[in-house]
Amino acid sequence: MRYKTVLVHADLSRHAPERIALAADLCAEHGAHLIGAAMTGISREVLPNGYNVAPGSLLAGYFDPLEHAARQALDAFEAIAARRGVSYEPRLVCDDVADGLVLLARFADLLVVSQDDPAESLGYAAPAVRMPDHLVFHAARPVLVVPAAHAAQGCARRVLLCWNGSREAALAMAGALPLLQRATHTTLAWFAPAFPVDSASAQELADALAFLKRHGVHAEPVLRDPGHDTGHAILRLAAELDCDLVAMGCFGHSQFSELLLGGASRTVLREAALPVLMMH
Repeated sequence: MRYKTVLVHADLSRHAPERIALAADLCAEHGAHLIGAAMTGISREVLPNGYNVAPGSLLAGYFDPLEHAARQALDAFEAIAARRGVSYEPRLVCDDVADGLVLLARFADLLVVSQDDPAESLGYAAPAVRMPDHLVFHAARPVLVVPAAHAAQGCARRVLLCWNGSREAALAMAGALPLLQRATHTTLAWFAPAFPVDSASAQELADALAFLKRHGVHAEPVLRDPGHDTGHAILRLAAELDCDLVAMGCFGHSQFSELLLGGASRTVLREAALPVLMMH
């Protein structure tokens, strides 16, 4: 399996070059098409027909700098994609950043964004709204969140695939298959509060391993009791195994609000120092 279309957020953030380079590396490995999307930041509800204001007007004085910044971001995107030698396409979108990415993600196999960085705010959303959380909940595609803490080098080779039997975990496993098939080592980690595993759970684990094997992924099972903090248990195991990617389902307490993100998902999205693929 291969990703055919990868969508990456292009902006003027200091994290953008790393994010775009990783997305381009994925496209090079998968033979995929890369779309770099830069948004003006103005909701399509405000400008439903796109950016079309009279030059020299009061509105132009407000909107022109936003369009200029988006075009600068796309110039930087094109330079990185061209150096990687991949098929690419810049896309200027007159919309709010999060909503614009959600709409475009419907036509991509993977969405690549950066982890929130409290030290750098570009005004994409209200402070209470976390963009990666919003995208994971609404994009209906796997979201690869690139860490802000350090440079992610190349494509993942050692993957921690988290499993707990949930719908979200199953979606993440399927969404990560193209990455898992190219990994050199995959660990299927089952986080559950009680061991030994009963017969029904043992069969479920065997079915998960068999599913992966039929897709050419030979995973090593690891059973862990996460205690009262599954998020940190995931990050500790990833560090212990020297993983360079975590793939997991995103859990929330409400389907209506990313503000009610589950504890483990919130911890991993906020604190991970390695790329995280999430799906809800």
